[in-house]
Amino acid sequence: MKNTVILLAAITLLACQQPKQTTEVESKEDSISSDIIQTDVIVPEHGMADPHAWVHNDTLYIICGHDESWAGKGSFRMDRWEVWSTVDLVNWTFHRNILPSDTYIGDQPNCWAGDICERNGKFYWFFSNRNIDSGVMEADSPTGEYKDILGKPLLPKGIVPVHPYDPEIYVEDGVYTISFGAGTYYMATLAEDMKSLTTEPKPVLVLDSLGNKLGVPDKSTLFKRNDWYYLVYGNKYAMSKNLYGPYDFKGAFLDGGHTSFFDWKGQKYVLQENHDISAFYRGASLKPVFFNEDETIMVPEDDRMYPAPGRPFRFISSTMGWVTEDDQDVNYADGVISGEVTKKGAVIKSAPWLYTKSSLCSDMSFRIKNNSEATELKVALFSRDRSRNFWSETAPVDWTAQEWITIPISSEDEEFKTYELSLSKFSDIKERIMQVAIQPAADASSGSWEIDEVIIK
Repeated sequence: MKNTVILLAAITLLACQQPKQTTEVESKEDSISSDIIQTDVIVPEHGMADPHAWVHNDTLYIICGHDESWAGKGSFRMDRWEVWSTVDLVNWTFHRNILPSDTYIGDQPNCWAGDICERNGKFYWFFSNRNIDSGVMEADSPTGEYKDILGKPLLPKGIVPVHPYDPEIYVEDGVYTISFGAGTYYMATLAEDMKSLTTEPKPVLVLDSLGNKLGVPDKSTLFKRNDWYYLVYGNKYAMSKNLYGPYDFKGAFLDGGHTSFFDWKGQKYVLQENHDISAFYRGASLKPVFFNEDETIMVPEDDRMYPAPGRPFRFISSTMGWVTEDDQDVNYADGVISGEVTKKGAVIKSAPWLYTKSSLCSDMSFRIKNNSEATELKVALFSRDRSRNFWSETAPVDWTAQEWITIPISSEDEEFKTYELSLSKFSDIKERIMQVAIQPAADASSGSWEIDEVIIK
């Protein structure tokens, strides 16, 4: 039966500390119904990117990449893959790390997207060496230990005219098909040993309504429903009656980044990358997938990529993301960030690479308890327009060169107070808000401050 359910409100989660061994993470969720779950971030503040799912013995296993640092040190530096599982889609257990040094990649932060699958009692992790090439690892169980079975790329540079990375495995009638690439996707059949191809890679066309070929981004994902194959990439998708296409472009999928699909108790779900801390320190959302009567995918009106629209900073369970201008940690406790005032104009700043659409935002609000003689709070925003080198430009912001807006505040507070700021006060906000900086007690040289909320809305 085709479902026309409209998704309800988002779900909040409890915090999780970065695991160093097998760890259970408990989440709070508001179910869409008693059987269907939606979760904004399955493991908050962890840098979990590129989730890849496989269901085995009533357990969902995922292998995801891990962003190296929330501080945005470089363009998509990913230092490892991680293996997680859940038996209820709510509580998640960490099992192990897979390091790039366990593969032919070596000690490089190149742990980009891949896919996990099972064949003949063995489990396989197909992985990307950044956007250079792709390899394959094997294990006796979905939690590993995984071993590189080739010691070299399965999909080497030059095998196709595009970069052969971001592999996706599609299984049907005992045939294992690997899809990969960007710009144009390619598909080929995997041999039974899963470490070679039995067919030459063939290009897969995605066509617009006029029959013109469309370029596609990285990380293809595939599933089949009834007689239709669905080719999903990020927040777009196409459909075909043939696995190898051509695929007809249909338009918007659920809003978010890289996807991975699985079926659970009769419901199709997608794990989809989001911008939990920032675009360089991501998370994974869990969303149910519904379909219209004509087999197209339903996109609810309230669907969004977490944390859009805008970006809330609520510190109920936060452990990272705000530091002083000299990169010293602020204090996190009881849902509040706090610090001592040591000089006038002292700055705290958010994680960089927030990547928040300024067109969706109009105001900011601050809840602050000013335990000093300061009468001013100052705010600055760093924003950028998209450009050719957008993702590779990661230099620290010179906050002395930014525009600062002053907000009058009360002194020596006994309780938190909320202050509002219209973004129209800034003379020039570009396409993406990338970072926020605050002088919590701008004109004081001693005392302290506490903040329990900053919201771009």
